[in-house]
Amino acid sequence: MDAKEYIAAFDEVKADFEKSVAEFGLPFEAKETQLRETRVFVAEQCGCHCENGNASLWLNWISPACVACRTGERTATFFTSLKCSRHCYFCFNPNQEDYEYWLSHKRDIAGELREAHAAGAGFDCLAITGGEPLLFKSDVYAFLDAARELYPQAHVRLYTCGDFLDDACLAELRDRGLDEIRFSVKLDGDEALAPEHARTLDAIERAVAFIPDVMVEMPVGPHDGLAMKELLVRLDAMGVRGVNLLEFGFPLCNAEAFTERGLELRQNPYPILYNYWYAGGLPIAGSEAECLELMRFAAERGLKLGVHYCSLDNKNTGQIYQQNKGFLFDKAFAAAYGWLHFDEEDYFLKCVKVVGDDASAILGWALGEDSATVERDAMNERVAAGERSAANGQSVAAEPDMESERVVTVEQAVENERNAAGEQATANEAPSVAVRFVDYDESTQMVAFPCAWLSDARKAFPTVDFIESLNVVELDDSGMPVVREVDARIAL
Repeated sequence: MDAKEYIAAFDEVKADFEKSVAEFGLPFEAKETQLRETRVFVAEQCGCHCENGNASLWLNWISPACVACRTGERTATFFTSLKCSRHCYFCFNPNQEDYEYWLSHKRDIAGELREAHAAGAGFDCLAITGGEPLLFKSDVYAFLDAARELYPQAHVRLYTCGDFLDDACLAELRDRGLDEIRFSVKLDGDEALAPEHARTLDAIERAVAFIPDVMVEMPVGPHDGLAMKELLVRLDAMGVRGVNLLEFGFPLCNAEAFTERGLELRQNPYPILYNYWYAGGLPIAGSEAECLELMRFAAERGLKLGVHYCSLDNKNTGQIYQQNKGFLFDKAFAAAYGWLHFDEEDYFLKCVKVVGDDASAILGWALGEDSATVERDAMNERVAAGERSAANGQSVAAEPDMESERVVTVEQAVENERNAAGEQATANEAPSVAVRFVDYDESTQMVAFPCAWLSDARKAFPTVDFIESLNVVELDDSGMPVVREVDARIAL
């Protein structure tokens, strides 16, 4: 097996995925028309921020809730019910668990928040959604009261279509401390929707006088450009704080409605193919191009409101962060997979692999068999002391020397961490299992080592094809964490 054969296995997974998606009735575009690399170029053109692995672009202002959403840390969304006054063909609520039940039942969202607080949960951002949450105004008010009592500093937002907003309701929301309200505006090229559209815009304009941050959040179809530009100008004139332009998603249902509109799925729907929790579906071809053009338009026109392009990629990063964040805090687990590192850009756990005939040669190099033995003990002593001697005799902060620090044990890793924190180990705490910074599987001729060593590896083995491996932490049947490889590509 060589690198190309190893990577080809993941291409087969992609082909099987596309075949299964085709059964839902909406085809993929024949060729990918919008490369993700374009996002960086557009950001440079517009002078806007390009963040979260280039999945989130924003100009002027972005809601703190959107920033928190990237990792899912200290943020939670509560829905009253899935009952709604609108019937959007692209709605993904049918994908929600127990959808039919929650169409006719509601949740005690204030009670759920109090239970979370009693269990010790901490929140900086809270959201109320539906369905349409204002079908149950008293429940929304009770939640806001509980939020202000339990989490007085939290940023609280509400999603609504605006059908049930009047000045009395807006005053209640304001007085109970709502920070942000997000309206959904539906554009579908249907003149019959004109009265509904006008009613929503009227509710948005009235909300500006009551709520600190008024936003519009809506998916953008590939043919919505002209109407969206007019809408952005109008919202800016109203004093709306910001707009979230969402990449349009196919929720794997209602394919007939998408087909009637000539819509297709985006090729390469995910940068990394995985089982994502977000129910929004797969991206529609052409949606991102339209959103990026709207970013350009807002910059060129000098609009004051915040404009944020939220790709479906952006919606999925919180899941990967939450699955892999334990790697940052469980030092023993991290030491057991010492060849992996947590990538701050996309939150995957990564390493470099070599497969086939080159693996055994790389293993010897990676273990530093020629020079590591003498140097390693000295390095461990310096790391444990919290400093490393520099060539000029001064002390500098200790950093692992990846050339000499090729092998580490769990015991050493845990002890070093305690020393850095000023703690001492007790006799029964330190694991005794030896774990290396290198993983080697002789039966499959594969070796893995940290990405930080790649530059040196290339110098030592210029003809070898190195593989970048991407991994996530999952729970096995017994609830124990295990590492699963989800993608591999030639390391750049």
